[in-house]
Formats: sequence, C-alpha cells, structure tokens
Amino acid sequence: MMSSYWNALAAEAGITTSQIGMGATLLGKTMPQRTATYAQAFFPLSIGFERAGKIILQVDNKLTRNQFIAQRAMRSLSHNLLDLFDQVEQVCKRRYPDDRDFDRPSDSVHRDIVTILAGFATSGRYFHLDYLGGAQAPGGDAAAQWWDLVVAEVSQRHYGTARKMRDLKRAQMIDIAFDGVALVRDSLVNGKDIDTIEKAAVANMENDAIVPWCRMYVLQIARWLTRTLNELGHDGSADPDIPFFGDFVRGFNLDDKELRTRKTWTASQY
Repeated sequence: MMSSYWNALAAEAGITTSQIGMGATLLGKTMPQRTATYAQAFFPLSIGFERAGKIILQVDNKLTRNQFIAQRAMRSLSHNLLDLFDQVEQVCKRRYPDDRDFDRPSDSVHRDIVTILAGFATSGRYFHLDYLGGAQAPGGDAAAQWWDLVVAEVSQRHYGTARKMRDLKRAQMIDIAFDGVALVRDSLVNGKDIDTIEKAAVANMENDAIVPWCRMYVLQIARWLTRTLNELGHDGSADPDIPFFGDFVRGFNLDDKELRTRKTWTASQY
C-alpha cells in the first residue's frame, strides 16, 4: 500500500505535467492581436513550472534530510519562479555535477520566458484590473512583453529571410485583393497599430512561423525540470514515500524537433 506522502507527490506530478502540457498546447494557439490567447497559455505554464520546481525541492529535501519542507517554508517561496529555478539549479549542480542533461536552459530566450512567466505568476495575472486602479506592473502586460522580447528574439533567430519575403509578398497580394473593401482597426498585443490587411497578414504569418520555436524553448525548460524529477525518483527508489516519476514526466523527455513540431500535449501522453 502506498503511503499518503507517495500519493500526494504522485497527485502533484500528475497536476504538474497536465498543466505544462495544457500550456504548451495553448501556446500554439496564440494570436498576435489577442491578449487573452497568451494569458490562456501563461496561466497553466506558470502553474506547472512552479509546481514542478516545488516538487523537486520537496523530494530533494526528503532524500537529503529525511523530511519534507514544512508548509510555512514552502509557502514562503510564493510564486517567484526566478528564485525557485535558482534553487532547482543548485539541486542539479549538487546531485548531478557532471551530467549536462541537468544543465539549466539559460540563454536569453529562456531567461526572458522565465522572467515573463514569473512576473505573470506574481502580479501580471491581474495586470489589467490593477491598471484600472492606477497600479503599474513592472514591464507591463505579459503578452506585450512576450511579443517584444521572446517573439522578437525567436523571429530574429528562426524566421528566415526567404520565408519572410514569401510571406510579405503573400500579405501584399491579400491586401491588394481587399483594396477598398476592408477597413482594419486593430493592434498587436504590444499596442502597435494594425491599420491595413497587409500588416495583419504579416503579423499572423510571422506568428505561424515562430510559434513552434517558442514552444520548443518553453518545453526545453519543462524537459529540464521533468528530467530532474525523473532522476530524483530513481534516487529515491528505496524510499517508500517517493514515487517513480517516469510515468508522469517521460512525455517531455524528447528531442528538440519533437518539442517543436508536436502541437498537442495532453495528459494521456504522460
């Protein structure tokens, strides 16, 4: 019979991977003119990343000190993904110093992703309501930050000149076809005006091109967290309170191409 601690950790692992999978799926459905589509992805991603980090710290503490972290100490971590990931990184360096599979993904795109999700988790969830009351969140709306930082960098890296020119020509053709017929009054999530069919088409085509790459960078972080969790499960194989996490997390232990091309990430995969 499984212990109550085993059951609690297994339940958390299931919740964690389901949330990350949901966020990765919804990230592929973001629309550059619709802030809500980004929030739909950021909610589960921030929740899933936070819970993954906290499970790692709990299991490491149990294996190291033979006790779980007390509720008060765990709550003190709050929703700060930056501090939480720093602590997870220290666990990896201490336990697996020579294994590059446990190196934290930390190039500029990864850092921007975590910073944006951390801000969203701590204060950005209520950015628009807070703004109505006069508050200013650092950096502004998470969707705007995502477009200006993550999308801009990923686009520079992976939106090739040839495809960009093809998309521009297609957008211009669409604009010509609607000339004199369509009136466009819209904006990107960062507030930049969209007043022509061409601008709208270009934004959507760029988004289509880079969304798979954005998903890959996000899931590289998920892969690091779930690999660590999986390895801790192996380390705790003799502890009756520690589950074997492989059944929950193996769906993320994939190569970059698979992280980039798979569009739907459901709980049935874990």
